[in-house]
Amino acid sequence: MKRFIIAALFAAVTLAGIAACSKETDYTLFISEKRSEIYMYSDDDVDFKIYCVEREQPYLSDGICGEMCKIVEVYASFPAAYESVEVTVEGFSGEMNYVAVDRQFTLSYSADPFSSDGVNVKLAYGREQKTFRALNVADGGTMTCEQAVRCAADHDKELFESLKRKNGFSGEIYVRLLYDEGCYYYVGVCDRDKNVSAYLVDGVKGKVISQKKLTA
Repeated sequence: MKRFIIAALFAAVTLAGIAACSKETDYTLFISEKRSEIYMYSDDDVDFKIYCVEREQPYLSDGICGEMCKIVEVYASFPAAYESVEVTVEGFSGEMNYVAVDRQFTLSYSADPFSSDGVNVKLAYGREQKTFRALNVADGGTMTCEQAVRCAADHDKELFESLKRKNGFSGEIYVRLLYDEGCYYYVGVCDRDKNVSAYLVDGVKGKVISQKKLTA
């Protein structure tokens, strides 16, 4: 009986060890930047975009994930020049800043993602006022940021496996929704030496369509 108990205990410990070793790393826990939503509107008078982002603060490309903050980023560009632009987005109002290099007005503020089909916007510029609804570029067939990261991990298992550690993952991951006549994701993996492996993922088909190496 004693031998049977010892054998049973040994078997239980062995199975527990196998289960622990086979447990897959959840790479989405190591995301340090996530752009999950894009809202757009365009006409002859204005080109307008909203990004819903979660990003570590401070934002450092060092391969280490920091505490995440939720941010809404607003961008507006005009064919004509204006001294000031004020924007109201779903109840939040503020004066936008002009960035000469990009020739556009910008504003960012702390807020949760909208997670809706569209957001109501009002712009005041010069003597003009415009009210419109910016629409979400993603539909029900577009994958999530987390799914895009898993696609990249399945595509380049060797890299992701090489960064796994006993207590986690030796790197940080950026995942950004992009839109260019369709939804795509940029997935970047930055290691502790600031080497970045970048992947472009088709946001509907879930396939990596290009990749390259960068330095942060």
